[in-house]
Amino acid sequence: MTDLDPTFAAIIKRDGSDECRARPGEQAVHHGLTFETPDGTHLVQLDATGTMPIPAAGETIVLHDQPVTVLSAETAYTRTEDGCPMLYTQVVVDTVA
Repeated sequence: MTDLDPTFAAIIKRDGSDECRARPGEQAVHHGLTFETPDGTHLVQLDATGTMPIPAAGETIVLHDQPVTVLSAETAYTRTEDGCPMLYTQVVVDTVA
């Protein structure tokens, strides 16, 4: 067996830590999406219990009745302090050309 890449080893170590250990009770997934402009201006923050669709680059979506084009979407997967799964997605959008 070969040595595990340090990045993968760190992921396994953190997921196995008490900090990330699932607690008894509800194990609902939490998902936060932040939408911003290419220059970093905050537009919308959406938080949900359960997952929401993650838009793909090049896709046209509608934010508060305004069509925008997705330039990029980056999602981080982690756990809450209670050990529940947590997704955080940052979406960069621009006006529709």
